Amino acid sequence: MFERGEIPPGSRPAAAVDLEFDELLVRGRRRGPDGQKERIALMHALAYEGKATDARGRTVLKNRRVHVAVGEGTASIEEALAAFAAAWDWARVEQCTVGGDGAPWIRKVLEYLPQATYRLDPFHLKRALRRGLRHDPEAHRQLAAALAEGKPWPEVAAILDAARRRAQGDDRDRVQELKQYMKNHWDGIVADANVRRLGAIEGQNYHVLARRMKRRGASWSEGGARHLARLLAARANGELERYARPVWQRRQAPPVVSTPQGRLFGQRLSRSDVEDVAQWLRVRIPALYGPHADREWVQALRHLAGLSVA
Repeated sequence: MFERGEIPPGSRPAAAVDLEFDELLVRGRRRGPDGQKERIALMHALAYEGKATDARGRTVLKNRRVHVAVGEGTASIEEALAAFAAAWDWARVEQCTVGGDGAPWIRKVLEYLPQATYRLDPFHLKRALRRGLRHDPEAHRQLAAALAEGKPWPEVAAILDAARRRAQGDDRDRVQELKQYMKNHWDGIVADANVRRLGAIEGQNYHVLARRMKRRGASWSEGGARHLARLLAARANGELERYARPVWQRRQAPPVVSTPQGRLFGQRLSRSDVEDVAQWLRVRIPALYGPHADREWVQALRHLAGLSVA
């Protein structure tokens, strides 16, 4: 798609498509220079056409598609957009909202989709608010109300400055970090009636990947993590059976050759037949004619063979 300009077939238009990206770290098998096991980064991409409520009252994602890659951020974005292009025609997607935790690599999606708008993931924003204003519940309530009402940045910054003046010690530094964090991502925080609410990637991280790959004692090679992550994504997309279907034809079972029945069992044999069978048994089951031939278990074997002289 990005090297030869070949658009995947089967894409469709959509009024709006929501994209969310996140990085999930799983335990690797190799140890780093510090002696600790390395972490493998899974780049998880989620796409859907809004949210709906099912018959049980649960919120579900409409036409959900997921993609997982291992590697550098820009390459993983191109992989995800190319994979999603098999479902949507990006040229005919009217509106696109991109959500992330503020990582720079996620913002690069805006370079590929000019109609896209960036939104900071609400989970990470709320976590930053709790960490920065844990000493000042009143400032936390004021800031949350200002964000909900869509107040401009100068009014939000004034609330943070007042909270910083009241703080002491390390709390002052936390408030300053929160202010810088919000300033850097203000375009993804400011309330906009035309921008859709996101926040589904964290739950999808658990259901699609973490529940299987972050269990206790699990560790992965880079290749193994990539392969399993792709399988889990295929299962989430409802494509696992199609990929697992064998492409080769099953080998034809060899024809069953009918053999005469009753040659050895259920039929009285002549002395020559018994002598031939006895020679065969000496080679195949030496115990019948060895030093333990008079023992009960050997006699049982001879009885099962059904040898009797006519």
